Amino acid sequence: MNELFGMPPNCSYVSANRCSVKLIFWYDRGNYNVTFIAEPSYDNYIDDNKHFVMIEVTGNKFFSYDIHHICKETDDCARSFAEEKIIEMTKRSYNVTNIYSDLRRLIHQKSTLSSDLACFDINDGVRQCTVPGTSGSCQIVNDLIKHKFNKRLCLHSTQQSTSLNIFDTGSVAMMTVRCNRMLCNGPLTIAAVKKILQHHNITDINDRLLG
Repeated sequence: MNELFGMPPNCSYVSANRCSVKLIFWYDRGNYNVTFIAEPSYDNYIDDNKHFVMIEVTGNKFFSYDIHHICKETDDCARSFAEEKIIEMTKRSYNVTNIYSDLRRLIHQKSTLSSDLACFDINDGVRQCTVPGTSGSCQIVNDLIKHKFNKRLCLHSTQQSTSLNIFDTGSVAMMTVRCNRMLCNGPLTIAAVKKILQHHNITDINDRLLG
């Protein structure tokens, strides 16, 4: 994270309707990736800024923050944005170990393929989520703008995963939590997750991403 960004000398310019850059900051690894893309067309229905945070707290743990920025104000506008945003984002200091620990206590429970698990559905009904040979988990999707739940369901996978992600374009903002504790996909879990994210300065008081 401490390495300053510099354009490789062999990069060339191309003509395009819009410039875009995708930044991925890996706070668990302490590095970041930069990808520049020439956008061939302009679509008014595509948001110009997308922010996406994902935190996996079990197995192959990671904490990533993606930013996709599109612009057309000036030549090389994506590069100017990237240089400023990289300085800002690399100055952030997260205690990744504590973030994992705080979230894991809330959304993860050691289990086996035969462990009993029940999840809420969208109508507050309780659904059994145990299927032989698979690892069950509960999921809840919270609309951070309309302040309502879009989905509450049970998922099945051969690999265990407990995670959260936030997708924020400015006009759309969704938080998704995947957990494997009994009846964990309810409002109490979402409220507790939001407190943890605010405590670690990942989101603001309105539960929107800082950045």
